[in-house]
Amino acid sequence: MTIFSAVERTDPSPAGHGESRSQFIDRVAGPFWDQVRDLMEDWFSRLCSDAQADIRGRLRSRDDRQSKGAFFELYLHECLLRMGYTVTCHPEVDGTRRRPDFLAEKDGSTLYLEARSASSSDVAVGADARVNTLYESLNKIDSPNFFLGVDVERQGGGPLRARPLRSTLEKWLRELNPDAYRDRGNGRRDFPGMPYEADGWRIQFIALPKSPDARGKKGVRPLGIIGGARAFRVPDDEEIKNALNDKGSSYGPLGAPYIVAVSSSSITTHDYDVKNALYGTETLLIGIGPGGQTHSDALVRNPDGYWYKGDHWDHRHVSAVLVVKKLHPASIGTQQHTIWEHPDPEWSVPPLPMWRRSTVDAHGTMHFADPARTPTAWFGLTDPWPLGEPFPRKGRS
Repeated sequence: MTIFSAVERTDPSPAGHGESRSQFIDRVAGPFWDQVRDLMEDWFSRLCSDAQADIRGRLRSRDDRQSKGAFFELYLHECLLRMGYTVTCHPEVDGTRRRPDFLAEKDGSTLYLEARSASSSDVAVGADARVNTLYESLNKIDSPNFFLGVDVERQGGGPLRARPLRSTLEKWLRELNPDAYRDRGNGRRDFPGMPYEADGWRIQFIALPKSPDARGKKGVRPLGIIGGARAFRVPDDEEIKNALNDKGSSYGPLGAPYIVAVSSSSITTHDYDVKNALYGTETLLIGIGPGGQTHSDALVRNPDGYWYKGDHWDHRHVSAVLVVKKLHPASIGTQQHTIWEHPDPEWSVPPLPMWRRSTVDAHGTMHFADPARTPTAWFGLTDPWPLGEPFPRKGRS
């Protein structure tokens, strides 16, 4: 059993807006992506045989949440193997019909590991899909002289009819003279714009003149600048806490260390959100002096963390939380993830040297320890990996 299609790949282009991650990795041609597929197939070949059908099906899913979640589990399984563990997938647990993802055994010790993805809601996924469908449709426009800037200011509740929009845009672009517009150093304000409203959508388009030598070329996608649709702060700490609340108490007493691994789509690389989720949201204490003047006293944490409740440590059965951010098959050699150990667990986790380690001492001070080996060394990869460029420029080898 293999993950990917046994076909000759000839299309080296980047992913389209409506293309799922699984479709892209299965389709894209080139030595760079051959290395990615080979690595995934190699990891998959070592996965428990009774788990392969489910993981393969989700890796091939067109729902990115499914394919990302499956690769996350594949990554965790491979990490346990690389650290010398014997792994059982979905082991039976006394007192419940539910099964954790992995039981890992080594030198007479055991631990359980459960994977959970802090993924987007169905509503958010549907909204993103509608916008991506719009972008794919706009890339079919014939625009020999202009790139197109797109700002979705408001999204309707359903799809936007594509044919009337493309006809309107093509007519507008044909009537523009690319030599009449110049970027005079003040951004896009000198470029022509066109508002469009239909089906509950409101979109602002901007025509960006191509350079003379780039005009009239076939097969060039017209989209140049995209944005809008939704603007919001992703509450990373809430996503992590929700994931822990969902999986933290699924199995009752296990009699061994229990680790919940959370895959986060957060674009941040700092630890602020994880600290807030586990140890409580950070708050600045403000003091008031005798004359009514205010001054900052200290940063403290509210007792609303998954572990920290002010006067006691909670959820002691969760020995540690592994937080994995923006996991992708093509970047596993450069991504370093952190395992956060409970300050007072029922069962302490053994050393897990693949990951950066976070601990809290008796005085409440947080410490971090980097692993002695890089991810590329642990996985036996070249540095850098993959070799080559993902999308080589034409005319370059």
